[in-house]
Amino acid sequence: MKTFADFGIHINRVKGGNQKTTCPNCSPTRKNKLDPCLSVNLDDGTFYCHHCEWKGSIRNNNGDNKKNKIIETYNYKDESSSLVYQSVRFDPKSFRQRRPDGNGGWTWNLKDVHQVPYRLPELTASVDMVYITGGEKDVESLVKHGLTATTNSGGEGNWKQEFNEYLKNRDVVILEDNDSKGQKHGKTISEGLMGIAKTIKIVRFPELPKGGDISDYLTIHNIEEFIKLVEETPIFQGSYKEHFCDVTGNSLNILDHTESWNQIRELDIKVEWIVDHLIPKGAIIILFGKGGIGKTWLVMDIARCIGSGIDYLGYATQETLVIFVDFENPLTVLNTRTQRMGEAEGVHFWRVANDLKPPKLDSDDWKKYKELPHGTVLIFDTLRASHSKDENSSEHMAMVMERVKELRDCGFTVILLHHTPKNSEKISKGSTAIVDLADHILNLSRVRRSNGGDDKLVDDDDDDEEAVYRFGVREKTRFEPHHIYLTLNPDRGFELAPDPEEETLEKIRQLLLDTGPLPKTALAKECKTLDLGQKKALKLIERGTGRFWRVESTGQKNAQVVTSIQIGSSATPIGSEKLPNCPDDKLEPDKQESFVI
Repeated sequence: MKTFADFGIHINRVKGGNQKTTCPNCSPTRKNKLDPCLSVNLDDGTFYCHHCEWKGSIRNNNGDNKKNKIIETYNYKDESSSLVYQSVRFDPKSFRQRRPDGNGGWTWNLKDVHQVPYRLPELTASVDMVYITGGEKDVESLVKHGLTATTNSGGEGNWKQEFNEYLKNRDVVILEDNDSKGQKHGKTISEGLMGIAKTIKIVRFPELPKGGDISDYLTIHNIEEFIKLVEETPIFQGSYKEHFCDVTGNSLNILDHTESWNQIRELDIKVEWIVDHLIPKGAIIILFGKGGIGKTWLVMDIARCIGSGIDYLGYATQETLVIFVDFENPLTVLNTRTQRMGEAEGVHFWRVANDLKPPKLDSDDWKKYKELPHGTVLIFDTLRASHSKDENSSEHMAMVMERVKELRDCGFTVILLHHTPKNSEKISKGSTAIVDLADHILNLSRVRRSNGGDDKLVDDDDDDEEAVYRFGVREKTRFEPHHIYLTLNPDRGFELAPDPEEETLEKIRQLLLDTGPLPKTALAKECKTLDLGQKKALKLIERGTGRFWRVESTGQKNAQVVTSIQIGSSATPIGSEKLPNCPDDKLEPDKQESFVI
């Protein structure tokens, strides 16, 4: 059986599961060569690239296997007709590039290879009109009819600007595939050839199905009809948008670049969590709290668990590369804390003391962050130190947060450490634009809980032994509200504290056992005996559903009846299957009490 290395695929770890890495098929030719666009399943040996759609398996991948069988090779030669590299087409449809290794074999990448247009010797020898297509098969379809045609390897979107010099003072016709990729390809080439080519035409095939190309066109039309279509196509004048507005009266057909309501509705998308119920993947997360309360300590521990792929206080994590962008902490502090927390994998500190300093988010160099592997967790300590703008200016902070949004949309999960103003610990500091443009707002505060009541902030100098740290959602979230309670161990950092509401939930369950099943509203009223207001009681009833009791509809005016579930003394937190500090073997099987309603 072959290995991933035989395919040129770099694996960062050897244990099972999924991971993303760069694609040897397309990454060397892309602008962002570090984009981890290749998904690798280490358990079943399969791989798939989300950019070039290259896929395969390290198992049963012999040449006589129907999976990933080579069906065509396209030679890319330099001007002297020497072979530089090949584009290889497989069945099922996928493409890879390979170059001679000098020993009669192949190296499956184009690293350090000077790329050239397809059929370069024929291109330079001809003075005829040049047709640029979306792929090698389309070039061959035109060559059969005696036309001069070329393309690039790696698919649409990989045309190199240096190719344009081969088309200087030439009549050029760009043939777009009938989809958004084809239009993007046509726009890039046409606008890049302005002032270089003699004339430029862009031909579309709107009658074809989505993704249809010149090869498909020639299956239903003859070459004479195609030539006539080219002759009737107006010359491109320099603006892609204006050109197609003049030609069609509808620039770019915007509807082709949108999704319908039902298309979005039918998508099978589930929220992914970097840390279950606490850190959503691909989101802008603000963690705010009073200065010195321990935000850095907390997030370093979270980073350690994420990078190493270990649970955080019992909450499952998704193993992910973490870049800790540190604008504030001296090396002595980081050294002390990392020593206390222990070893960690997959976490890197990018500090202002490094030779290559992390750029400010409002600087001209901020796009350096985009060059990091997409999918990375970026932690900025702190938001205030990561820019030079006025924190209270909506205009300035909107600009900073828009750049953070760009990072999110590239696949990064961004955590911004932030402070509270001096006069309030309940809100985050600065312009409301910060909160408005964030997805998930977390807070770390020191509190004391009364039975069933609201959290009450505790001063740092208060020696209240019952005070704990509350870590969880504040202000807003686009995901799910969730919080946990912590204690601070000076030697190891934050640890789980018992949830004060668990005792109250158990009391409500006991109330149900005493009274028997009750309508939801009636149960909320009965909770007055527990010193709970109706609003708070309803909230707790919702929280305990599925663990302490079940809620069933009676079918009468949406009335709901609450029935107790006999369980062990331990219970699970919101949205989790078990209490993080409660082993599975401490939980008793659910025993439901039967009642006749």
